[in-house]
Amino acid sequence: MATTSIAAEKVKPEAVSKGMLTALNNQVGLSADQQNKAKPIIDKHVADLEAVKNDATLDKAAKKAKVVQLRQQYVTDINGILTPDQQKKWAAARETNKAKVKAGVKQRAAEKAGQ
Repeated sequence: MATTSIAAEKVKPEAVSKGMLTALNNQVGLSADQQNKAKPIIDKHVADLEAVKNDATLDKAAKKAKVVQLRQQYVTDINGILTPDQQKKWAAARETNKAKVKAGVKQRAAEKAGQ
């Protein structure tokens, strides 16, 4: 799955949304109807993340907490349009991506420590 955090370089939210829909489709094989239902969910999620990112009233911890809350709602909303089999596939794909991200963070930390 495409990451739900918007990268430091300016990526248009539309591109992020499109990438997330493509990734979800590749992971679970969405029907045309499911794609039509997923698009507004993804668009809202990306817009909400962008709003949190740009909210100067929130400190880092508050932003992180809000992102976690938004991610949980996103997963709930997407699971609502998936079949049980697709839900299992998507959960497995999310776990795989989470492991890849953690490995990347560890690698970058090790490289930074070695400098």
